[in-house]
Amino acid sequence: MSIDTSGKWWKGSCPHDIAEYLAALFAESSPIHEYRPCICICGSESFLVHWIPDEGAVRRTCAHCRQQQFVCDSEEHWTGRPRKFRCVECKSDQANLGVCFSLDEDRGAVRWIYVGVRCTHCGCLGSIADWKVRYGPSLGLLSQA
Repeated sequence: MSIDTSGKWWKGSCPHDIAEYLAALFAESSPIHEYRPCICICGSESFLVHWIPDEGAVRRTCAHCRQQQFVCDSEEHWTGRPRKFRCVECKSDQANLGVCFSLDEDRGAVRWIYVGVRCTHCGCLGSIADWKVRYGPSLGLLSQA
């Protein structure tokens, strides 16, 4: 895993670079305690991604088998007009997706969710959504990436 920070956009060489990117991006606001890469039940790590800005809602569609899944509790907040991922550099519509979690002090509940992307074509990294979790118990969200 290595991130290239020399250009206009940070670029990762693998899906796990999403965790390092999000940790750096949100270092001052909330520590990252857990990371989960999104992997389809067919084994693919390439997705078409839709999200609703300001709602904490992300849906992924496997680029291989077309299986759709909401990220964590996104289905509960799926209202409004979704945006479709397009890489800011190469305009590809396929991405790796990863979810970082910030836990409370005793690590007994999820407090923040951060969703990042990595373009599967050029490696460009980005953050598409983050939201505060305002309920408990919430550790089950760790298995819903």
